[in-house]
Amino acid sequence: MRTPYASQYAMARQVRVVRPRRRSTPRPAGIRLSRERILRAGLDLLATEGVTGLSMRSLAEALGTAPMSLYRHVRGKDELLGAMVAMVLERLNFNLPRRGPWTEQAAAWMHSLRDQLRQSPAVVSILMQHGHYASALLRATNTLLRILREAGFDRRDAVRAWREIMWSTLGFVSSEIRGPAFSPSFYIQAVGESQRGTTGALPPEDVAEVAAHMPHLLTRDLDEVFAHIVKHLLAGLAADLAETKAAIGYPGIRRVAGRGRR
Repeated sequence: MRTPYASQYAMARQVRVVRPRRRSTPRPAGIRLSRERILRAGLDLLATEGVTGLSMRSLAEALGTAPMSLYRHVRGKDELLGAMVAMVLERLNFNLPRRGPWTEQAAAWMHSLRDQLRQSPAVVSILMQHGHYASALLRATNTLLRILREAGFDRRDAVRAWREIMWSTLGFVSSEIRGPAFSPSFYIQAVGESQRGTTGALPPEDVAEVAAHMPHLLTRDLDEVFAHIVKHLLAGLAADLAETKAAIGYPGIRRVAGRGRR
């Protein structure tokens, strides 16, 4: 005879506990996850959310997969950012004149770099803030250094000139993408507050020249501004090079003792 306790035990053994299975995030059928697909999705997410909004989790959600599946293709966010920069910069194509003054070649280099970087604003922010230096940009550096060496710069001065050219171009593009400082609206607001005597505004005499030049400050063509930066920078470098050649006797590239460097 079974006791009440034995009967309850037997019934309990017959009861099966069914737990719901975890379902993975659905991925579109027929689309295979690949490194290239991850990078392109990352660029799309970067364009809308920025660097801070891009994470392995948010990227996985955009791709309809689990975060761990991404790590088979990229080791983490840092590698992801570097790979995205490389993907964009691999398309860099410098259409430089084969003949003519070195200043024309360098000017074409600067304009070409600016034009192509402006097509990928999010990548410029990674390049400037996180220091990811893709191989394509290294090839661009190699091209510019060759131009400068063939012009007659010695190795040390070629590197100095390269830095001035590269940093001027990257800095301009970065400012251009973020929205240039001291836009026309800035001057309108500052001068207006001064003329109205707004609390905290500068006295009129401190903005008198700004007010006098206001018609020109309100007209701004960034292409024209960059063209003048290129012109004046390269003219200054060309003048330095001519001075060096005159001091040491061209074609020998030797520094005269006692002549300072910038």
